[in-house]
Amino acid sequence: MAEELQFSSDAAVIDRLGRELVGRQETALTELVKNSYDADATEVKVVFDRNTLTINDNGTGMSRSEIEAGYLRLASGLKVSEPKSQRYKRSRAGQKGIGRFSAQRLGDELVLQTWTSDKEPGLQLTVNWNKFKQGMKLEDISVELTEIDAREETGTLLQIGGLRDDWTDSQIKRCYRNIMSLQQPFPVAPVSSKPNKDPGFDVEFWKVGEIYDDPEIVADLQTEVLDHLHAVIEFRVSEGGKAEWRIVQNRFGEDVGWTRIHHDAGRDEVVPNYEHLRSAWMKSHYFILDSNLFPSLLYTRLRDVLREEGGIRLYRNGFRVIPYGSRGDDWLRLDEYYSSRSSVLAPLRNINFFGAIDVADEEGERFEEHTSREGLIETPAFTELKLLANAVIRTAVNRISNQRARAPKSKKPVPKLLPQSHLDRIRDAQRKAREAAEEAEKKGDTGSASQARIAEGLFKETAEDIASAQAELADEAALLRLLATLGLTTAEFSHETGMTFDAFRLDFDHVFQVAAKAAGEDKKFASKSERARSMLDRLDALTSYLNELASARSVRELSPVSVSKALNEFKKGMSQLAQKSDIELIVDAPPLDPLFTKPMHQAEIASILLNFYSNAVKAMKSKGGERRVEVAANRVKGAEDEIEIVFSDTGDGIAEPDRERIFERFYTTRVAAGMDKKHSEQMTGTGLGLWIVSQIVDHAGGEVEVVEPKKGFSTSMRVTFPSEES
Repeated sequence: MAEELQFSSDAAVIDRLGRELVGRQETALTELVKNSYDADATEVKVVFDRNTLTINDNGTGMSRSEIEAGYLRLASGLKVSEPKSQRYKRSRAGQKGIGRFSAQRLGDELVLQTWTSDKEPGLQLTVNWNKFKQGMKLEDISVELTEIDAREETGTLLQIGGLRDDWTDSQIKRCYRNIMSLQQPFPVAPVSSKPNKDPGFDVEFWKVGEIYDDPEIVADLQTEVLDHLHAVIEFRVSEGGKAEWRIVQNRFGEDVGWTRIHHDAGRDEVVPNYEHLRSAWMKSHYFILDSNLFPSLLYTRLRDVLREEGGIRLYRNGFRVIPYGSRGDDWLRLDEYYSSRSSVLAPLRNINFFGAIDVADEEGERFEEHTSREGLIETPAFTELKLLANAVIRTAVNRISNQRARAPKSKKPVPKLLPQSHLDRIRDAQRKAREAAEEAEKKGDTGSASQARIAEGLFKETAEDIASAQAELADEAALLRLLATLGLTTAEFSHETGMTFDAFRLDFDHVFQVAAKAAGEDKKFASKSERARSMLDRLDALTSYLNELASARSVRELSPVSVSKALNEFKKGMSQLAQKSDIELIVDAPPLDPLFTKPMHQAEIASILLNFYSNAVKAMKSKGGERRVEVAANRVKGAEDEIEIVFSDTGDGIAEPDRERIFERFYTTRVAAGMDKKHSEQMTGTGLGLWIVSQIVDHAGGEVEVVEPKKGFSTSMRVTFPSEES
């Protein structure tokens, strides 16, 4: 005969959940303050008095039914069924119902007093957490609920006794700052989506009569941070998943209006909506921490503030989600990306931003917090949010960097660079001149003081000019080191790969012969065998081409370069790769004219062609349809002392406004590749490739430009070099 049984719970589950679900005491206290926010409190006072912690708010309080069905019922769905608060319609900060476990995590005893009316008696709930011992049934342990006198205002008061941990001053201050940062420091989402009559949420921390507040937080935010920004970068995602971004308050160039974006959409593609991401906003203040852009004292202060507070925080329904955007947290992978490419990118570390992302998710379906309340579960919407934010930031920074590079430079002559020790001497002379001026002013010697002040100004101006020039030189040197490293890495790879071909080609030929015999009538197997042989041939051809380029790079002397030979070698090295990509590669050079340039590096022509080719492949991939590349070289008609190379493709073309700027450093019309892409793909779209081409051409005394496309093509690039005879 079947017997019906029921689940039961050991009383020790309370202790286990309290300690395991809420790992840190700061997290537990933050959770209790969040409950006050959910109860529509406008004021909360947290008091540490010896071994007791008190949290007093002026919220709506709890009724008997709410205590029984919500507080005393584990895993209650009360907040889920009522996602908005009663009075101000706030989106609730907590939906997991672990406030009781936070109280247990903090102390041995809890006295909860609550009032729903200033005219009616209140209720007092007393809980001794030490009663919940292993071996006892949860339902056999009682808590005490009594009626108490009314008080002048509604709200809830929690008294937690027998604190389990000590609270140091630094912990209290950190907790205060954490709670203050739970709310957005500035509006992110449209005001229309926020409650209209919410008066705000103020929290005070006290310890035996001493208040823990920090009015400098507010002052720092506006006067020492936001007033000195270089740009504001924003995005918004509609309820239908449509994402747009923009740049405003741009100090280096024109603002960018709202523009459609998707992290996985290329230029001129139809930009799709996001599949999972909805109702999200970002507002981030961008700072370039360059000492030349700020007065020295302001620069130091701003840098220190951003080191502590910089980053992009995440808010769900207007309330912060820890730890995203905290110091050391790189949830958008900005530090990771910048550290691996710092030589070629403008600053985009977390320290360069002070911002917030807010997502509206009242039901907690798209952005669900871990039970511990520390971080979000990796849902599809959360993944899309990170990819979008990363793409917007990098795309915007590329745009700002290009505009900054184009900004007019100071016309005053830059002094000859000096060793650092000499620069230190100049600064020391500046200091001594300042001290001499101060001493003369004390003695009333205005003439000497004036002369000393003039000397101080001259020393300061000279030191700043030298420091600025050295910084620019350091940037260029860093870029050269990166390019040299990439060249050496490519050469080493191609050399090692080429050596292996000699070792195993005969073995592979034997393997292919045996495979062909064994295949018999198996046409599928024979086809795979032939494809493997073809792929090996393509790899061999590419490796040989790279080896030849590496050999050419190793020769430091400049010499005339045959453009005809360079094009034929390019065709030989790239034909099989083009065939694999279904690209028709056409190379046209005069058979009897070698087209010698003036002395330059032999590998530079190949670098130009490879750069054009890689851009063409990306452009044709995004467009689809016919895929053709044509490279033609000849002497310029009417100017026999010049040689031209015209590179054409059937990609998506280059818009007229972009043609003049496409060769500028950091200028790009593409959205930055998503952080989910391979490193090689992330390097594309940084606006450096064509800039490098322009540097090579300019150094050789030539010109590069976008010209009207040849018939049958959508893009044509024209490079001219002076010939050997000129």
